[in-house]
Amino acid sequence: MKINWYVLNSGKLLKQASPTGWPNNGASKVGENWFDIEDASSEELIGFLSPLKLHPTQLTRCLDAIDDPGIVSFGDTLLMEYPAAFDRSSDVPAYLTFLFNEPVLVTIRHGSVSALDDLMQELTAEQAPELLHLPQIIYLILDQFADLNVGAQIEMRDRILDMTKTMAKDSNSINAGDLSQLRWQVNKLVSLIENQLYCVSGLDASDNKALQEPHRKAFIQDLVSEAEIAQRGVYRLESRVNDLYNDYQMAGSDRVEKRLRFLTIVSMITLPLGLIAGLLGMNVGGVPGISFHFSFLMVVVLMIIIVLIQYWYFKRNGWFD
Repeated sequence: MKINWYVLNSGKLLKQASPTGWPNNGASKVGENWFDIEDASSEELIGFLSPLKLHPTQLTRCLDAIDDPGIVSFGDTLLMEYPAAFDRSSDVPAYLTFLFNEPVLVTIRHGSVSALDDLMQELTAEQAPELLHLPQIIYLILDQFADLNVGAQIEMRDRILDMTKTMAKDSNSINAGDLSQLRWQVNKLVSLIENQLYCVSGLDASDNKALQEPHRKAFIQDLVSEAEIAQRGVYRLESRVNDLYNDYQMAGSDRVEKRLRFLTIVSMITLPLGLIAGLLGMNVGGVPGISFHFSFLMVVVLMIIIVLIQYWYFKRNGWFD
């Protein structure tokens, strides 16, 4: 288990030496504390979180390896499981568990959450903005994920645009597997943003006293607004990729229709020729033209004339368009 320990004091977030467990000197005595936990086993989490005296439901949610977005609040302790799976090529769920009981904030990483490392570096830099309280850190973490949502949507929008342009030039150059993969990634992003909106809406509705102060409440309401905007944006992406898929299906149907039309024309052309060849090839008496020297040539010329007439008819009526 790796523990990143930060103390918020006088507007600065100060990194502390990584403890092996809960600080013995009483973390609450040295300011507001943020513990970020990585790669922890169930036993290690139980041991570390025991001083918080969590409700059994909250403790179970911390140990459960299943991503179950939402808010669980008991007393002064609030738990939030927030999805953070921005790697759209991975099937492994990644989410961040928040445990907040002022003056302590605990974040538990499940899967890869590299965006949190970048934020930590920004908040502990010399020119870092002033931090007033732990809810502000929660807001900054969630706002970081909101920015990632915007980047992910822009990336997916550009990919859809490129694929649409490619298909407009040559629909045969589009691979069905690539299109299905794109649809899956957009649907995954839709699910991610819907779950994030559910989480921040639950945070806004929470009865946690530390989050009820008006200026702190405003931060959370801003997150809800950003999540709602992201949701509308990703729904538009979903509509675009569905339209792209429908266009691909139509292009495929058009290709099949053209091939069937060609086969139909060939069948219609060869049908009378086969009929003539079948009649003249019957091994019975009385077949006309057997004794005539130019009868074979006349039959061939007749077949050619029939083919030309049929070709003219199909061409005139647009069968080859």
